[in-house]
Amino acid sequence: MKLRTNGIVFQVAELRDNAYEHVSRELRRLGLNDLAPSHGLILITLYREKALSLKDLSIRINKKKSSTTELVDKLIRLGYVEKTASSDDQRVKLVRLAQESLSHKDDFKELSDNVNGRLYQGFTAEDKRELMRLLNKALANY
Repeated sequence: MKLRTNGIVFQVAELRDNAYEHVSRELRRLGLNDLAPSHGLILITLYREKALSLKDLSIRINKKKSSTTELVDKLIRLGYVEKTASSDDQRVKLVRLAQESLSHKDDFKELSDNVNGRLYQGFTAEDKRELMRLLNKALANY
């Protein structure tokens, strides 16, 4: 069987769509019906980083600042995150987890493990490194 080398953009888009649906189902299964996968990315990032400015959060999740602001505003309305002034510079607002998010930390760990486990099913450690290396190389072309 000949390996196709064109159509990669289509396949990456299909993978993204399938992963998005999988994460959406997992969020519903965990009772987090009010969240979308993009919200989960923000929360998982904040579990690691504790508090970030909107600018830094945008960079970490690879979204425009305006999109990040919109997502964060919804998370604030839902009680998952809050904005506070930076102790270093009162003009800078930091986004941090609210108590509601802290109570779901284990759920997000489970969700992340589930999604990554499914994605990498049948992959060796070397396969994972090679996939990421090649995807990063392709991304650098844009």
